[in-house]
This record gives sequence, structure tokens and C-alpha cells, in this order.
Amino acid sequence: MSVRFRMLGPMRVRVSDGWVPVAAGQQRVVLAVLLAMAGRTVSTERLVDAVWGEKPPRRAVNTVHVYVAQLRRLLGADVLVTRGRGYELVARDGDVDSGVFERLVAAGRHDRQQGRYQAGAARLAKALALWRGPVFADLPPNPALEASVAYFEQLRLATEEDHADAVLECGRPEAVVNPLHRLADDHPLRERRWVLLMTALHRCGRRAEALDAYQRARRHLYDELGLEPGPELRDAQRAILTDDAPHRPALAPPVPVPAQLPADAAAFTGRAEELTRLDALLGTENAPACP
Repeated sequence: MSVRFRMLGPMRVRVSDGWVPVAAGQQRVVLAVLLAMAGRTVSTERLVDAVWGEKPPRRAVNTVHVYVAQLRRLLGADVLVTRGRGYELVARDGDVDSGVFERLVAAGRHDRQQGRYQAGAARLAKALALWRGPVFADLPPNPALEASVAYFEQLRLATEEDHADAVLECGRPEAVVNPLHRLADDHPLRERRWVLLMTALHRCGRRAEALDAYQRARRHLYDELGLEPGPELRDAQRAILTDDAPHRPALAPPVPVPAQLPADAAAFTGRAEELTRLDALLGTENAPACP
């Protein structure tokens, strides 16, 4: 029996060939904590704290044991196992969407480091396509889940920026102008988004709009944080004003990179077998090169 989990959006569980319901409320919180900590032991005390906080009922531990027993019947004894005074959700590669997301992001970033911009853009786009909403979107905020939620949300924001950058490296600035407008509006204090937007506009020959984007970024930073733009934003503005783009790698059109051996080993160097398995699992080899 195969079990798949989704946490990048509403929590979902697929057993064999069908999606199965997981009880709402407290049992759902128990599963969410186990899923967020997949591959690690979660103590019974931590589960009690996640469900009831500082004032658990007298039989809280027994209730957690009941919830786990019910989940084990649903998922299988080999998926939810007892480890000492706690439990572990055992997940293989590809079983949890958050793990697949992390691996695709790492592979996409590695592709970019090696000058494979089209492959990197495709992998990063496939990673972002796994998201169906905020992490654990159907659960109320819970201190036990805060660290995991914050980590994946921040990784998603960075991946959105990496993907836009990769598409620019493919030589397609017009493809990311509108998405970058939305990304900058959604998170106006992330300066990298404004730099990317200015770069895309500049490469499309829309110099005045690129300079206007700088002023918008400056207003957001000053009004909300009382800060002036950082050096990357200022450098981008200066390069546009002085028409110095050919000397500014961030603004100049991408230059084809000749094939060459990588100078340094990276996270996926020597892991051809793992990348092949990941491609087979997700169908990456059929992904479009660039949007």
C-alpha cells in the first residue's frame, strides 16, 4: 500500500489509488505535526502540547494514543511507527509534496549554477506548481507548526524569485514582467523582486517604467520601514540612469555560457542516479524549457 501526503495547501492523504478523509480537529493536528516532522520522532508530550497547549485534559496522553492508533489503521503500521516514547511518520522519496518541492528547488538551483538555465527554469516552475495554497491551509495557526510553515513559505518566496531570474537568464524578460509586477505587489519589502522587475522592464526597452518601479519600491520601504533602498536596488537604478547596462550583469541581456566543467562540486554533483529518479517520478524531462 502506497501513501502520499500533501501539506503545501490544504492537508491531503492519498492511500493507494484514492484520497481518504482524515478526521477534523484534534486528530488532524496530530497528523499535521507528524507530517511536518516526517522522518523524525515526535514525543507524545509534544503532540499533547500541540493539541491542547499549556492546559491539557487529564487523559490527554491516552487520547493522543487513540488518535495515533486510528491514523495507523488508515495509513498502515509501516508508515506510522512507535519510537520509544513517541511516533514517527516514515515517508519515502516522493511521498510528501514538501520533500519533492525541496529536491526540485535544489536541482533547479544546481542547474542554474552549471549554466543550464532552461532546465533550471523548468524545474523551479515544476516546484512552484506543487503549491495549492498556504502550508496546512485548512488548519488554524498552531505554535507547533510555526517553524515548518515559516520555512516553506520563505523557501517558496525565494523560489519565485529564483524562477523569475532563471527565465531572465533564458533571455525571455517579456515572459516575467507581469508576474514580477504581482510578486512585487504581494511582498513589496523584498527588494530582490523590485530589482528583477526593473531588470525585466529594462531588457524589454521600458526604461521609464523600470525607473518608476524603483520609486515605488523606495516609497514602500520608507513608508513601512523608514528605510532607504539597499545597495542592489540603488545600483540597478544607477545603471539604468547612466545607461550602463552593458557593464551591469544584473541588467545586461544574458550572455551564452560555453559548456565547461564545473569549478566546484555542488549539492547534486555525482548524483546523476538521484536526479534521474526524480525526473522519472515527476516527469521533469517533459517539462517546457522556459515559459
